Amino acid sequence: MSPKFIALSLFVGFGACRPQADAGEARPPYKFLRYDEDYRFLSDPAKRIDLWDWIKYIPLDGAGFLSFGGEARERFETYQHENFSTNPKADNAYLLQRYLFHLDYHPAGWLRVFAQLQSSLENGRPGGPPPGGPRPPDRDAIDTHQLFVDLVAKIRKDGQLTFRVGRQEMSYGAERLIAAREGPNNRRAFDEVRLLYKQGAVSVDAFFGNLVEIDRTGAFDDWTVPGVRFWGVYATIPFHAALGIRSDIYYLGLINPQVVFNQGPGREECHTMGTRFFGTLGHWDLNDEMIYQFGQFASGEVNAWSIATDHGYTLGTLWGQPRLGLRVAVASGDNDKNNPDLQTFNPLFVRGNYFTEAGLLSPINFFDVFPSIRIKPRPNWMAELGVDIHWRENLGDGIYKVGGPSGSAGSPIYPGNRHFARFVGEELVLGTAWQATRHITFSAAYSHFFAGQFIHQNNGEDADFGAFWATFRF
Repeated sequence: MSPKFIALSLFVGFGACRPQADAGEARPPYKFLRYDEDYRFLSDPAKRIDLWDWIKYIPLDGAGFLSFGGEARERFETYQHENFSTNPKADNAYLLQRYLFHLDYHPAGWLRVFAQLQSSLENGRPGGPPPGGPRPPDRDAIDTHQLFVDLVAKIRKDGQLTFRVGRQEMSYGAERLIAAREGPNNRRAFDEVRLLYKQGAVSVDAFFGNLVEIDRTGAFDDWTVPGVRFWGVYATIPFHAALGIRSDIYYLGLINPQVVFNQGPGREECHTMGTRFFGTLGHWDLNDEMIYQFGQFASGEVNAWSIATDHGYTLGTLWGQPRLGLRVAVASGDNDKNNPDLQTFNPLFVRGNYFTEAGLLSPINFFDVFPSIRIKPRPNWMAELGVDIHWRENLGDGIYKVGGPSGSAGSPIYPGNRHFARFVGEELVLGTAWQATRHITFSAAYSHFFAGQFIHQNNGEDADFGAFWATFRF
């Protein structure tokens, strides 16, 4: 992005926050999944008070309405000893650029077409063997990121049934298994057929399709990954035993012809069943999930599991409304690489920054404790400090790169070794985000990973990560 364009974006973003548009700041923020936004309220001209409202709702004289939107994200990252490597190529400083532009057309109340382009660019990572050079999720010149059609039917008073077919992002729950992958430069998409039901606080999604291989670098060359099949049912319902708590119940099926674990490569048919409880009780918030996996890997059986908890207590009467948080999570690892049966938990299509923004480790074969404190000095400004502590769950398994095993980087960083230590290390984490206007957000993150005995036994080193990024949305 050129300096002139950045300056124009800042001018436009702050200009949209002029005093007479204060009411516009009260409207809902931009959604994580942009297709969830609804601008039909702008059919009332009196509510068009934001500089960009003229493209958010364009009536078409009896042919419905159009809505346009987009995003530009400029992200600078730096690593020292990426993947704990002492290779000089593991020290990097580079710029990631991501541009998204979408069109949302509603020709009638029962019909909708949503299309989105994505362009992801990278500058500065030196070439050479891994970890040097651009990573698979860094580049994609330009491509059709989303393109789907909705057929909508009203059911009873407030119910709605939607049949959706085409290329689309999906995000469920805490994104421990299905994520749109916000952290990396390329967001993730699927070619899916979905049936979505929603009535009040109840929602049920059923889907069948395939992962889109977005990590290609050319123009309009993204296609589904050969041989991969992904299907499931995901339901969210109120949990009446405790007021304010809801629950997710789901089943997910995945066939992947080439997955790489510590045990080696092979075909996996993985069935995942799980439940999640989340919500707030007074000053407390919780987000707890239990997952079990079964199926077949190569000639062996799959028997894996994961448990994740995330609890917080907010001191609302103190300055900054500090939230004291504690995350504790564990996922199974394989017991014996020479035994065909597999106990390694597969995080499927997990978000890229599962533990921290640095994305140094994937949630496979781990036991993790993460105490933190988060403050909000102002309603639009947040800062967080924490320490993320890692161990291996099973000594027979290794530690893995982010993106695997269902992604393109599935090999372990270090293989399992029963003679090596369980302790992987601890990561000091700092992060902050400032919502400057409704359109512009500035964020920064820093972490230092103090390598534990297991990493040192594999001749690895401490790792440093820093990032600063600005996001402009309209």
